[in-house]
Amino acid sequence: MNHLEVRQTLTSLEVAEMVEKTHKNLMRDINRYCKQINESNLKLEGELKIEPSDFFRERTYQNSQNKTQPCYDITKKGCEFIAHKLTGTKGTVFTARYINRFHDMEQILKQSMQEIEEVAEAQTRLKKKSSWLADMEQNFKFLCEAYNFSRKTLYHHILVDVGKVYDI
Repeated sequence: MNHLEVRQTLTSLEVAEMVEKTHKNLMRDINRYCKQINESNLKLEGELKIEPSDFFRERTYQNSQNKTQPCYDITKKGCEFIAHKLTGTKGTVFTARYINRFHDMEQILKQSMQEIEEVAEAQTRLKKKSSWLADMEQNFKFLCEAYNFSRKTLYHHILVDVGKVYDI
């Protein structure tokens, strides 16, 4: 995963459904959290500041009437943040749901990365093979000229000799 930076997030629409809140109320809560974090940062002169974008990233979506509406992409840290604000069954169920969702995303990401690595290895093998073929092309050309063979005749002689060596 060191080749790509992948941002795993849930939308505030998904999280609102998971925590059984209206999207409007979840947006209000997230806006309040971001405001409180930013106010805290003003008091931390020169100290390590907290970035709201580590938790919540503003974006938009198209609603059912095709209107652009605000929402947030919520990171795993943001889900943990929200989960800590919830109590009782709602908090427990949301925690279990977001953990499962992020684990699913990680599995998909691992599988995708494995596929990318396999393709890269195949490309490397192909480059080595094509390099070998390019080297052999010069040898084949030299042998055809030296023995006045066509390429077909040269291949025939090679196969016959290989067959003798390996008793084919």
